[in-house]
Amino acid sequence: MTDSPASDAPVVSPGRRREADRQRRRARARRRARARLALVLLAAAAAITFVLSRGASQPGVPTTTRTEISIRVARIGRLPAALQDAAVAATGRGSLLLMGGIDAAGSSTAGIVEIAPGGSSSSRGQLPDVQHDAQATLLAGQIYVFGGGDIASYPHILRVVPASAAVQTAGELARPQSDVGVASIGSTAYVVGGFDGVAPLDTIVSWRPGAGRHYVARLPFAVRYAAVAAVGGRLLIAGGTGVDGVSDAIWSYDPADGAVVQVGVLPQALTHASAVTLGGRVYLIGGRRKIGGDQTAEIVEIDPRSDQATVVGTLPAPLSDAAVALAGGRIVVAGGEASAGVPQNAILSLTPLVRRVAVGAVRPAAASRAAFAALSARGFAAALRAHPSSIAAYEAAATRPGLPGYLLIADRGNNRILVVDPQGNIVWRFPTPADVAAGRVLHFNDDTFVEPGGRSLIANEEDYGDVVSVGIRSHRITVLFGHPGVLGGGPTHLNYPDDAYALGDGGFTVADAYNCRILFVRDHAIVRQYGSSGDCAHDPPRTFGAVNGDTPTPDGGVLVSEIPGLWVDSIAADGRLRWSVQAPLAYPSDPQPLPGDRVLLADYSSPGHVVVMNSRGTTLWRYGPASGQAALDHPSLALELPNGDIAVNDDYRDRVVVIDPRTDEIVWQYGHTDEGGTAPGYLHIPDGMDFIPAGPHGGIDWAAVVHP
Repeated sequence: MTDSPASDAPVVSPGRRREADRQRRRARARRRARARLALVLLAAAAAITFVLSRGASQPGVPTTTRTEISIRVARIGRLPAALQDAAVAATGRGSLLLMGGIDAAGSSTAGIVEIAPGGSSSSRGQLPDVQHDAQATLLAGQIYVFGGGDIASYPHILRVVPASAAVQTAGELARPQSDVGVASIGSTAYVVGGFDGVAPLDTIVSWRPGAGRHYVARLPFAVRYAAVAAVGGRLLIAGGTGVDGVSDAIWSYDPADGAVVQVGVLPQALTHASAVTLGGRVYLIGGRRKIGGDQTAEIVEIDPRSDQATVVGTLPAPLSDAAVALAGGRIVVAGGEASAGVPQNAILSLTPLVRRVAVGAVRPAAASRAAFAALSARGFAAALRAHPSSIAAYEAAATRPGLPGYLLIADRGNNRILVVDPQGNIVWRFPTPADVAAGRVLHFNDDTFVEPGGRSLIANEEDYGDVVSVGIRSHRITVLFGHPGVLGGGPTHLNYPDDAYALGDGGFTVADAYNCRILFVRDHAIVRQYGSSGDCAHDPPRTFGAVNGDTPTPDGGVLVSEIPGLWVDSIAADGRLRWSVQAPLAYPSDPQPLPGDRVLLADYSSPGHVVVMNSRGTTLWRYGPASGQAALDHPSLALELPNGDIAVNDDYRDRVVVIDPRTDEIVWQYGHTDEGGTAPGYLHIPDGMDFIPAGPHGGIDWAAVVHP
């Protein structure tokens, strides 16, 4: 029998055949649906890729956004007469009241003018006396006018009822005060600086209806005509006229801790400007670049998150001394002084237009390479490669302006150590009241540095004759060498120890100043030294004059500064003298090694200087204004920060400053210039410091500290 496929095929009923056909049709339908879905998803992916590529600088580069601000300016009305230097405040009903001012004839006025929401204006009443250069604010539904004057300054505080423009005396300032800045936080008004008829003022006065006035802080220097605005629970104080001229500083005052610190710098020095807060940003309107004029039309925005100032628009013409306030969600600018010195009558409306713009973002790897290259140029590369966990913290610091992290300050005159953040807040201190009660105190603590590992600080108590370690968490204080309170020589005593640096081997080095020697100490014993106690002649490394610097170098050597003869000596790790040169300044202090045969050096004199020189003593950069706010008085230590700026202890001006060497301007400050104190924001003869980077979540990263 042969095989027969026909005879072996199963017999299929008509019903089963129809069911099989239906299943095949459903399967084809599912395949077509999957194909259509795939095409849709492919098209969507292509569209998304196209959109992203349009917002990026090149295909494949991730996108980010930046904020762009422009100002729309419109003329909305005219005052009844030209006017400048008027006080102004919102009424709370959408209108503004202008009070007093100077008219076209150059005379002070007593008029009260209301600007309606649409821009029309009308006379409403009179102040008790003619006045100008006052400022006003709205508190609890009432307008209060502070100070001002005519021939003389006034101490009065006036209350103006918005609905009727009726005026009553509400109180007095402690002294006559015109040319003030005024802003309110909550129910409290703050009167900043001003002029008492004789001299500029450096005070911040708080006042609240029913609570009276209180001096709450002092500015680092006296100032009048500063622009003042409240934002985020603090005051921003910008520019103004001081005894040394027009200021470009941006200061912050926080009522929470009473500290006044410099947080930024304006694009140009500015005075007689007006400030207003809108949308969480501060805007400065116009102003003068010089005491006697040079009006500007620029509108400057200050971002309170970074305290950076940027020009974002212009007025139709240069203008200063205008009445500026918020009304109906826009900035209203009324009157003011033109560049020819003539009062104006125009009323302007300024509307900031804020938008987020997509831009190509730098890839993290590229940003990291660029930051590390900048750090390498500043000498941090070897130290960071030895401590790779610190690299990210320093790369972040390399891109931030001003103080790019935290600053440890040895506040010698107050026998304390502080750590402050970029906003000037104290975030760590020693001793605390509990430390003092337990007997854990400092005596003339001089230079202070973070020890390797970030668990302790090393400090030399110069006049007290010892070197100590302070536990960062425990606050335990341990004597490392010397006899506390006893100065001497030999194998166990120190004679004005200076610049104690902890080393990686568990020991430390210290300049034993008036024993004329550099010591290397471990376990309470001298293990090596350069120089000889009592032999104070310049013949390095055998003998030295009195020494005040002994900075370790990346290759294991040491940089020494000698006071007599102005010598700076470089000694190799094996004790050989590499070079010795007389520094181009009056009193060399604490030389710091920089890459490329360069040394950063403070000039401990008045006026003081900061210089970068080479091994031949040639000056490569110098900072040293002879007078004024920017001048230094006995700076003892200068450090290069990861961002390239220079931090300086300005000892006798009771402050620490950060200088941008590209512009030779002070871009950050802690301490009140020429005024020592213990309150937040104050220092007294600060003599040491160290930079501490921020951690990934913003806190102090003690363990990340490296010393190049």
